Amino acid sequence: MSVNQQVIDQCIALAGIAQSVRIVQHLAWKGHTNDTDFKAVLASLLKVDAASAAGVFSGSFEVSSGLRILSQQIDPDNKDKDPEFVGMVISVMALQTQFAKNRSLMDKLAEKIQQLSEDYADQSIYQDEQQFERLINECSDIYKQTLSKLSQRIQVKGEPAYLKQPETQAKVRAALLAAIRACFLWRQSGGSRWHFIFKKKSLLAGLRQLLSNPIKE
Repeated sequence: MSVNQQVIDQCIALAGIAQSVRIVQHLAWKGHTNDTDFKAVLASLLKVDAASAAGVFSGSFEVSSGLRILSQQIDPDNKDKDPEFVGMVISVMALQTQFAKNRSLMDKLAEKIQQLSEDYADQSIYQDEQQFERLINECSDIYKQTLSKLSQRIQVKGEPAYLKQPETQAKVRAALLAAIRACFLWRQSGGSRWHFIFKKKSLLAGLRQLLSNPIKE
């Protein structure tokens, strides 16, 4: 099945959401997550002028985990479903929809993301662990100053012992900020909830294509 560029962008954006949500799940239930996957979604926040979803994530390889998770969850032949994961993705999309209607908070977020992009322009978060930790805390603060102001909230389930830790809370908020960013990409590439009903076959084809043939930025 031939997959067009729009579907490719939609799949990469969805993979960004999926990878971010799975990071939240790992943090909430295990107290840790894959740092490589985490850095990839946070780095997407620093790409404010990219021309495509692939550009935002520096190619599809950086969201390979998200692509695999999504392909499993929307494949009708796969019986290993994760209702909590699906529920959280739906919550992220609902929060982004509400947020997009709040112009003042949107402007505030755009201003702060622009500043973040300038402050971390060298993207050495991949090599410098201290810079990576600073970025996590700054993303967490941005989330608290913007998305946390909305009446709608994302309910995160997990082990109370982990969820009570300030470090884990900061990482969860940072990952959710990345998920919201990816959700904006999904909408910008023409994505809607109807895709999961009427265009699931084309999405699945795009996910499989990207997994077998990763693309560069």
